[in-house]
Amino acid sequence: MSPLAPTPADAIVPPDVRTALDLVSASWSTTVGVVSGRRRADVAARVGDAPAFVAGLHGLEIAGPSVMFHHQALDEVAPVIASINAMARRSLSWCPGVVLEDKTYALTCHVRLTPPECAERALDEFEAVAEPQLEARVLKLLTAAQALELLPAVSWHKGKAAEWIRARVAARVNGPVSVVYLGDDRTDEDAFDVLTTNDVAIGVGDRPHTHLIDHRLAGPDAVGQFFDALAVERGT
Repeated sequence: MSPLAPTPADAIVPPDVRTALDLVSASWSTTVGVVSGRRRADVAARVGDAPAFVAGLHGLEIAGPSVMFHHQALDEVAPVIASINAMARRSLSWCPGVVLEDKTYALTCHVRLTPPECAERALDEFEAVAEPQLEARVLKLLTAAQALELLPAVSWHKGKAAEWIRARVAARVNGPVSVVYLGDDRTDEDAFDVLTTNDVAIGVGDRPHTHLIDHRLAGPDAVGQFFDALAVERGT
């Protein structure tokens, strides 16, 4: 829903996309959920009140109507992330433009603003700082657009979050629920992979490159137009 931005703080959901999302959420037959790599509170602040469910940290934390999920692995890795954050800041002080996004339970190294000749070395050094925790399988490493992210090394991802949300909605409506999932990142392929023949997988932008999607939208503007069309189809 948001265009790529130089830093995580600069990313915003365009007003027309938020308006379209509000329209979709007004339909009695549609439940909106947002799953992101950001912290849940950060996501909620950017998307507004439309989503009934908001999942952060790739689904490791989720909030919905009268329900919360907080993966137990988060608290266990918090001191590890703090230590690596401190070491990485010292190790990467030579490289201009590096952004270390501290999410308490996760840490992302962004190199979008670094000189091109420094970016790969900076990411390599970031990974090297975390290597002992990666080898011990305390943390795992995800690759993003000009970034690397450290997360708890648990079998939980956006696909698990989508299934968790689906189960809660199905219990509320006492019936089957179809999912329309939109994603623009490789990590969204975990969600595409759990969808069934009754669901719809939509890739956004040039990524992710996958055979799992049913349709592709060009970018956030097209996502807003899709929401508008869906709202009309649902009678809102």
